[in-house]
Amino acid sequence: MADSTSAYFTIRNDLADQLLEQSHQLAGVPEQDRGHILKLALDAVPEVERLLRPYAALFAEGDSTASRLAFSCLSAAATFPRAPETQIADLGALSSILFGVDDIADNVAGDWTDRDIVALFRRLSSVLSGAPIEPGAGTEPMEQAIHAWQAWCARFRAYDGAEAYVPSLMEQLELTGAAMARERVWATGGEPWPSYEEYMANAGLTFLYHTWWLAALGICRPVPADAAHWRSIGRLTDLGASCLRLANDIRTFERERSEGKPNSVLILERAGMSTEAAVERVSAHIVELNADFSAAIEELPAGLEGVAEGQHRCVSFSGGWYMARDTHAYTVRDLAEDADAHRI
Repeated sequence: MADSTSAYFTIRNDLADQLLEQSHQLAGVPEQDRGHILKLALDAVPEVERLLRPYAALFAEGDSTASRLAFSCLSAAATFPRAPETQIADLGALSSILFGVDDIADNVAGDWTDRDIVALFRRLSSVLSGAPIEPGAGTEPMEQAIHAWQAWCARFRAYDGAEAYVPSLMEQLELTGAAMARERVWATGGEPWPSYEEYMANAGLTFLYHTWWLAALGICRPVPADAAHWRSIGRLTDLGASCLRLANDIRTFERERSEGKPNSVLILERAGMSTEAAVERVSAHIVELNADFSAAIEELPAGLEGVAEGQHRCVSFSGGWYMARDTHAYTVRDLAEDADAHRI
């Protein structure tokens, strides 16, 4: 692991820690569910490790046992606590791959331009469609991400009904790539930083919540599978992504300050607010969005109750987690200790 990467992942956010010192990382998980969810996540870890073992470059801050792998499995289990272990493993592997892709887009894993990012997401979309790629993953993070994605796509398409969501997922990948490239241009000074509103319109896509949930529809889908489901949950998904993007921004604004990368807190600072006032404003916005999110759940049509429950659990878990800590540096050993402490 390069020293610069190690330094990136050890940047502290003392203000967030002070403001959120009473937070608990499992605050968003119903207490009666915690033991089961922790065990389900831990049981899925060996399969995800096996799937991702050939792609070590995806773990920018260390090997898989010290990476976001444990968090990825835990977030999948917290979202779908009644799903079989194989589905949790596939969703956990997806999250780990997307974390790796996000590190590429943020220049944590390699040094890439905005054009490289657009090209990467186009390749991911093409691979999902079944287009072939050169054999051999090599050691470069971008190539490893593409090969890991190809292996994951083969598992995804084996699910009954997943094909219904492939065209939408391909489109979403290209939209996300364009949004991430825009972020890179802002971060490198190619264009002035956006307004808060412009940032929010872009940042919901770059959080990858939409991408993850489209895949989740194919894996833990409503029956029968129907591409129209994606349109039905569009507003709900937009709101969920915004809730979690802002919670993540509060947790990570010091790290993103070091990158020169736009973040809601930093944008408000540039507009003249103190850091404390900016964090308070973003926190108030999260409360507003959460209220809209809850209302949107109630508006979903019949047949999407499982999606409604999953999105509620997903936002509650991750939102609570960000109030307590970041996603990296939660090891498999940490997950095992938490599972042991909550043993049913």
